Amino acid sequence: MTKKFKNWEELVNDGGQYGKTLEGLTPYQKIIYENIKDQKILKIQDAFAFIQSAEVTREHGIELAELLAGFEPLKTIHTLIITHNNLGPEGIKILAGSTLLPKIEYLHLGSNNLGDEGAEIVAASGLFSEVKTLNLEHNGIMARGAEALATSPVLTQVTSLNLVDNRVGDEGALAIADSDALAQLTYLHLGGNRIKSDDAKQALRESKKLTKLEKLKVF
Repeated sequence: MTKKFKNWEELVNDGGQYGKTLEGLTPYQKIIYENIKDQKILKIQDAFAFIQSAEVTREHGIELAELLAGFEPLKTIHTLIITHNNLGPEGIKILAGSTLLPKIEYLHLGSNNLGDEGAEIVAASGLFSEVKTLNLEHNGIMARGAEALATSPVLTQVTSLNLVDNRVGDEGALAIADSDALAQLTYLHLGGNRIKSDDAKQALRESKKLTKLEKLKVF
């Protein structure tokens, strides 16, 4: 009989996929464990599985971050996708300080209320020094946060940056256009960022720093 391979949805929410037991784990740990794919990808897209409520508090985000930062099964992952969980700067600081998590290559933290402070933490954390795909969409990031990303000493391998629906404005756009740190970018999405100036848009399109850029979205 031909073996039927599991699709994404079957792999996620399959707590027995590694032949391990879930006994002894807390309810939150079980949810995290069941959302690990192939021991390499953690994908938690919303908070409903944890709290089953429309109100996602910062306390929830902090508690989730604390669990993730010390959860042994995550020591082999390279992709971290956590969205709509209200991590805030406090939560990302906890994750960034983890001594268990390995270097992350794909980081998606959309809709977590990170703000400028959270962007600064991402930009300074050695945990993210190997990130190639970075998605911080809809996080209330303004010019200060964009400047932190643009001058980051660790985000030098990023090839894809998604900042859609933030508020970096003209100042943030100009900082990115003049970024040495982000010189490897091939994809940049700055849609919905209140970039009004034609000069800022032109600076992005004609940047002498972003010479590898193949796809730019700015509107």
